[in-house]
Amino acid sequence: MVCPECIIENFTMDITRRHLELHASHVRSKAATLATAQSQAPTAKSKPLLNCSSRRRVMFLYWGRRGAMSRFTLSLAEVAKSMDELEAIISVSRDNELFDQFVRSGTELFPISAFSTSMEAITRLDRIVALRKSLAEYLRTRSIEAVVTLMPHVWSPLVAGITKRQGIPYTVVVHDATGHIGDSTSLVNRWLLRDARRADRIVTLSRFVTDELIAKSMASERLVTLFLPNYGNPNPRRLEPTLPLRILFFGRILPYKGLLLFVTALELVRARGISIEIGVYGEGKFGRELPRLEALGAKIVNHWIPENEIDKIFASYDVLVLSHIEASQSGAAALALGSGLPVVSTPSGGLTEQVIHEFNGLIADSVTPAALAAQICRLATDPALYQRLSENLSRDGPRRSMRVFVQQLMDCCLPPHC
Repeated sequence: MVCPECIIENFTMDITRRHLELHASHVRSKAATLATAQSQAPTAKSKPLLNCSSRRRVMFLYWGRRGAMSRFTLSLAEVAKSMDELEAIISVSRDNELFDQFVRSGTELFPISAFSTSMEAITRLDRIVALRKSLAEYLRTRSIEAVVTLMPHVWSPLVAGITKRQGIPYTVVVHDATGHIGDSTSLVNRWLLRDARRADRIVTLSRFVTDELIAKSMASERLVTLFLPNYGNPNPRRLEPTLPLRILFFGRILPYKGLLLFVTALELVRARGISIEIGVYGEGKFGRELPRLEALGAKIVNHWIPENEIDKIFASYDVLVLSHIEASQSGAAALALGSGLPVVSTPSGGLTEQVIHEFNGLIADSVTPAALAAQICRLATDPALYQRLSENLSRDGPRRSMRVFVQQLMDCCLPPHC
């Protein structure tokens, strides 16, 4: 049996050395940040025609190709379609992995052709010109009352001025105020925030991000803090005490998600004689953690997880573990909580706003393997605690639903009705 003290000592030495390596790499990446394009000079606003019907016409933009935001946007579209007071128009990329489902949803779409490679993002200027023209015409002729960007896209700052010139209120949902270590999208974070700086309203999904934006001199009167809705309306789950605790790590393998901390914590759990099964799903580089995960008998699925496999994966585990060393909020947590799956998490960033200690999950005392392992052990050895957390998730589902999110979003982005 491995000595827990030896595990902790090895972790401390390893994390110190690798943190320095990551920091140096992060600094080099920042130095290579993409040059930003010059924003267009503002022009006089034109007064849009008021829509005095009972349904408010709002355009929601998400131009990414894959990831949790695709499900988020499709869920928003389906909920909006059922709301008598809202007529949603969804602008989505034709290359989105769920585009066919958007079409089948019956929601009015404003589809765009974006790009399929990073190089095309800056070389397909013809598409940007065509997009600006078609979007301006659509907004002008369809009585759109508000435009909401659900997640900034690299092209968003190039078209945001169109809404301003037509006098249409523009809202941007900001997910991250700063880039995360090891995430390539952090290279364009400053460029994406230009979109927010020009918006009439800035919506965040955690108070943590709101505070970071205020620290970056964003006007607090334009900021509204909502929440990241859970995906689904779960039924309570039960933990079978005679079976191993099935532990899930889900999402892209990136340094800020703390795979090293995750593996070390589970080595501590195993060293204490707790029976566990481990699944790690996501694309990215495992590095030196791969043989350690293999030694723990983990199931490893090292590729991008298609949307149609996600629900089955979450149904196969008892708990999601978030070992982040930094975070704004977590799409994986929204998937887990919406599946009735309690979450054990480090106390990083906005995670403590999603995961409420001893209500829908457990929060470690610190961002350390020992603290994370202690909470995993609690859950593994207390079926009554597990059942209580899962029942709370079922009861709390409506409060953190997409319907509530959309209603709150409408309240802050729409002008007064005529």
